[in-house]
Amino acid sequence: MNQQLLYEIAGHCMLIITPDAEITAGLIPTFRPFRVDSEGVSNILFRFFGNTKISIPVDTPDDVMEVDGFTFCVYHNEGSVTVCIKIKDIEHCFNISKNREIVTSDLTLTQRYESHFLAYFLRAAFGMVSANHRTIKLHASVIEKEGKALVFMGKSGTGKSTHSRLWKEFVPGCTLLNDDEPIVRVLNEGAVRVYGAPWSGSTPCYRNAFAEVSAFVRLYQSPENKLTRLNGINAFASVFQSAAILRSDKENRELTISTVNDILEQVDVYRLDNRPDREAVSLTESLMV
Repeated sequence: MNQQLLYEIAGHCMLIITPDAEITAGLIPTFRPFRVDSEGVSNILFRFFGNTKISIPVDTPDDVMEVDGFTFCVYHNEGSVTVCIKIKDIEHCFNISKNREIVTSDLTLTQRYESHFLAYFLRAAFGMVSANHRTIKLHASVIEKEGKALVFMGKSGTGKSTHSRLWKEFVPGCTLLNDDEPIVRVLNEGAVRVYGAPWSGSTPCYRNAFAEVSAFVRLYQSPENKLTRLNGINAFASVFQSAAILRSDKENRELTISTVNDILEQVDVYRLDNRPDREAVSLTESLMV
């Protein structure tokens, strides 16, 4: 008899149907802070099933990506999305249904080696399905203080984690919310929140918490510190370029564009040229209102 395992991330619930809930939960330990009681929950983002044969389209993949040593091949077929992930000689796949309510995979959900596959499956499925609910994942580092947050964006190596570390060093009372792919959501009343996630790159920070976004800041290395407010297409590009989306999926891309536009109606975006140092922190500290 199957059991149920429920996780709530950024206010969205995903339900895993598994032969053994505790064994499956043990495969994804970073999700532990997000586990909730499954009794009476109705707002399910998607249901995830294992032990399903996944048919791989014979066509050339629509997208091929390399992430952390894994190869991702993405296929689109009449509205559904199939993703195959391979590391070395091991490959597993999952499929997202056309209505985005069901995710099936060929994982048993009980084998220890499946741990990384399951974590990536859930992470990718969450990003694709939650896009329908004004929710996006960003490549960013987030500092939170007293319920307010700054979202630091930028290309790899521009100092996102460094700037967050400097904030923790120089600003009493602040904490790291996420250091890799936080989740930003536009609520029905228009508020923009950023949430912790079960994934956080090389920094172990898996917080089931949220804060109101005070500003988005795109970082650039520079010999001097300068903070500039961005407008129009520059503001849009700064946020959109940081979005973790499946760019080969037209629907996913268009939903992300819409969400970014909704975000920009509520929250300002800035460019910070920085060294980095205490002065750079002082400039962004002024945005935490």
